Amino acid sequence: RNPNGYCPDHSTGVKFVAAGNRADIDNSSLFEGKQVVIIESETCPYCREFRDKVLANYQGTIPVTSRLASQLKDLQIKSPTWATPTILFLENGVEVFGRQGYLDPDSFYHLLGSFKLGQAEAFNVAFNQGTDARYCRQYEIFKNTPDGVFIDKLSGAALFDTRDRFNSGSGWLSFTKAIDDSVTEHQDNSFGMSRVEIRAKVSGIHLGHVFADGPEGSPRYCINATVLEFKPRESG
Repeated sequence: RNPNGYCPDHSTGVKFVAAGNRADIDNSSLFEGKQVVIIESETCPYCREFRDKVLANYQGTIPVTSRLASQLKDLQIKSPTWATPTILFLENGVEVFGRQGYLDPDSFYHLLGSFKLGQAEAFNVAFNQGTDARYCRQYEIFKNTPDGVFIDKLSGAALFDTRDRFNSGSGWLSFTKAIDDSVTEHQDNSFGMSRVEIRAKVSGIHLGHVFADGPEGSPRYCINATVLEFKPRESG
């Protein structure tokens, strides 16, 4: 294993598609908005590790597609493609940026956050432990949604259920509990306070805090709306 976290194609037996078969790869979908392309090979251990530790839990809205280095026809790629894995972040078929070598979940989601969120307030909340303004626009949208679940804006993992939502009057989304095994708790002593921070288990992004003052003795998960997306519950 290469300590740099990638496999050079000459040492791993990367299978390049013959010139006559390259046209069989349809890249048309990669010209539709934001896309993530993983250049990999079947024999690369870092590619398998990336799939097992990162992609296996990814359910986000930005599509992720696997390609060989020889299957990038018509795409505008600027990163070197001689090592696997190489992760490319594309918009309308044009590379925005890329990274060569294995990325752990924290590194991948930080890059994905930059790619999807840009300079939006959601990025500051997710990665700099920021806080939404009280009664922010996204809160006003999410406080009265139909029945469904709130998902991680990056990984797509389900985090909170509308059945557990209540109006705390705080100006932030409030829930009595998180969906089982979806979040992690961390001691937060910032700003001279002792609080329990809540992060998404899959992506590691900051979600908010949990307090002990919920209804009827239950917890109150005080959650930033800008790092969530809403998914209506499927009928039936």
